[in-house]
Amino acid sequence: MSAAAQDLINAVEYYESQSSGLGQDLLDDYEMTLSKINDFPLAWAPINSHLRRCLIRKFPYAVFYSIENQVIIVSAIADLRMNPEEIKKQLP
Repeated sequence: MSAAAQDLINAVEYYESQSSGLGQDLLDDYEMTLSKINDFPLAWAPINSHLRRCLIRKFPYAVFYSIENQVIIVSAIADLRMNPEEIKKQLP
C-alpha cells in the first residue's frame, strides 16, 4: 500500500470516529479532487520542481501529486493543520 493510500485511510478513519458518515464525506471530496486533477492537471501551481498541490474542498487536507508521462501520481494526502516541516517529510 502506498503512503498516500495510508494517509487517506487514516484520515477517513479519524473523521468516521468523530461522526458517522463524515469519513465518507472526506472520501467523496477526495474523489472529487482527483477528478478535478485528472481533468485539469496543470491548474494548480507547482510547489517545487515536480509536485503540485490541490486542496480538498471541505476538509483541511491537500493532495500532493506529480505528472509523469501524462499519468497523475499521488504522493501524499496531507493534513494541513500539521507543522509544515512534518508535511515536507511526507513528500518525496
